[in-house]
Amino acid sequence: MEEELVKEYMKEGVVSAEKKTTIKEVAKIMTDKNVGSVIVVDGNGKPIGIATERDVVRSIGKGKSLDEPIENAMTSSLITVREDAPITGALSLMRSYNIRHLPVVDQNGTLKGIISIRDIAKALDNMFEQ
Repeated sequence: MEEELVKEYMKEGVVSAEKKTTIKEVAKIMTDKNVGSVIVVDGNGKPIGIATERDVVRSIGKGKSLDEPIENAMTSSLITVREDAPITGALSLMRSYNIRHLPVVDQNGTLKGIISIRDIAKALDNMFEQ
């Protein structure tokens, strides 16, 4: 069974928002783009965090205003995976950190895409069919 690579299953064209974007605006972006997470970037476009549906719901549950910046609700300990990593490596990271989305970077740390647990399930399904 040949190991699949992250870059073969990641989604390119990552949806992102600047750190000062409001929680409400990020929720609308997720709805409009039909995505479960948004990469949060600083003013230079460098990834500094991830805002997931879970982060938005938790912020509302904690009484945060929807007009607060997403940087107050995002997960700032950004875990990433390299595009040339095996799918099983990405799965291992997701299991270790209990996360469902991983930003994908190249060897220089530049954002290239994102991979979700669904993408990994598809990859594993393909691997077992071979």
